[in-house]
Amino acid sequence: MESIAPHIAFEQSYKDYIAELGDEERYPYPMDLPHTDFACLIDLLNNFSIGEKLLDDMVANTTFWLVDNREIVAVSHLRHELNAALLHMGGHIGIGVRPSYRGKGLSKYLLNLTIEEAHKRNIHNVHIHCYKDNRASVNMILACGGVFESELLSEAKKANSPVVQKYLVKER
Repeated sequence: MESIAPHIAFEQSYKDYIAELGDEERYPYPMDLPHTDFACLIDLLNNFSIGEKLLDDMVANTTFWLVDNREIVAVSHLRHELNAALLHMGGHIGIGVRPSYRGKGLSKYLLNLTIEEAHKRNIHNVHIHCYKDNRASVNMILACGGVFESELLSEAKKANSPVVQKYLVKER
């Protein structure tokens, strides 16, 4: 199993991953980007990682694919810095695991790899946010050294007003 940069060779695996997600909310956010022109998606993700072609209020960010036997099994996303909005809600890292690979410890494995990437980029205090009722995410963050920082109501989902918890992982 290895963590790689997005690559055109994984188009079918990516599309299978998206199909497997069905109607569930996709994490991290790059999984919601249009992918019908897969080469364009790869170029866009590569540009984002070097801070180019960023949309409004975006910061440079890198997407990683965890690959096992030529299949994308999980995705992580690392923001290279935080603006005020991301510091409030969003954080440095987002993680998503393909449904058929959940419950196997991959999120913890990939989060640790992504935290290492953050430290390589001189991000010493990594902010990670998740919904309070998402026990799997909370447990993953705690297992990777996260320390609870605060809670707030999500502005993005006012109808349900879910509580978002903020965690901090200091450089090890």
